[in-house]
Amino acid sequence: MFAKRLFYIVTIIWIGIAFTSCDKPGVPYPGGIIGGGDIEALVLNEGKLNTNTGTISVIYKDGRVVADVFQDVNHRPMGDVAQSITLVNGKYFVAMNNSKKIEIVDPVTFKSVGTILYTQAGYPRQVVPISSTEAIVSDLDRQLVRIRTVEPYGKPLEYISIPRAVEYLTVVENKVFGITQGGLYVFDADNIKKEQARVVKDVYNEEDTKTCQLLVDKEGMIWGLMNEQEGGQVTGVTLKCVDPKREKVVKSYTLSFGDSNSQTPGEIIGYINYNRTDIDPTGTWIYFSVKTRLAEENKEGVKEQQSVYRMNVETGEFSHYYDLLEVGMMYGFAVSPEGDIYLCDCLDYTAQRGYVRHYLKDGTKISHKVGIYPGQVYFPGNQR
Repeated sequence: MFAKRLFYIVTIIWIGIAFTSCDKPGVPYPGGIIGGGDIEALVLNEGKLNTNTGTISVIYKDGRVVADVFQDVNHRPMGDVAQSITLVNGKYFVAMNNSKKIEIVDPVTFKSVGTILYTQAGYPRQVVPISSTEAIVSDLDRQLVRIRTVEPYGKPLEYISIPRAVEYLTVVENKVFGITQGGLYVFDADNIKKEQARVVKDVYNEEDTKTCQLLVDKEGMIWGLMNEQEGGQVTGVTLKCVDPKREKVVKSYTLSFGDSNSQTPGEIIGYINYNRTDIDPTGTWIYFSVKTRLAEENKEGVKEQQSVYRMNVETGEFSHYYDLLEVGMMYGFAVSPEGDIYLCDCLDYTAQRGYVRHYLKDGTKISHKVGIYPGQVYFPGNQR
């Protein structure tokens, strides 16, 4: 009787441990390494404003999800409104917009190895390295912020006032390019001054394209997406190519929309609020989303859908890539190194945990429940 009772007790304990290991967020992957080679993607979740719920979710290749790896490892919240994650000098630099700081995270253990706190007003958005020891942070407060990317991290090194707020940045030819509503700003990386700024005026972000990142192709050319307008109506999507050496537009390709009242299935009838873009690891294909006409109404009574198109940077040719069935508003968009589509779905924006919708090339859709307001999908192996 005692042996039988002991067997039941041991069995119950074992089952409890097994379920805890599977269900508890943040349990390390087998082998004890959270950030090992079995990570499919990281998801940066903004979190609800003023609640310190900005998080990093880890999606493993076997489908498991760690919803808030930073909290689980460091036993504290990461901060308020996680804006972007960038790998610099072997560490993740996470811009925390409302916390006014940069959190520095080890990519294997996800331990915090440093924090750069702003000493004046600012809203950090994107981090780009400008040398082996420094980076520039874009900011909504009409400034660029220079930081150290090696220890000791300390406080920001410099706050550089600029004429317009810049969000998306890229560094090519030792120059910093930042896209604004007034044009593409250009700074020399080793002399970033307001007085030294140049502007490429015919490449700019409108309200609907402000979430389009600057893309760099395999030849080191910079691409920006803009909506083509005529008579106050958006008539197409234009991709403009800037030569960073000459600081001018050298190529421009437009995908025109058809009649918005067209009943032709598959015809492009409009753009997405807000536009998103990505580029493949080879730097050859640029991806973006548009609205296309459905053959018949879906279950919500809507006759349109989101579709992904792509453009070849060598030829300027556009082609249909994927139809995203049953997708409403997406908050983030990315294309994996394998060519799969990932969308960030914030559901109804009521501060509940959202989903990443993973569309495989064979037509399969997989959903991963992540953090609150997922906004960026990052692939650790996608480094050109």
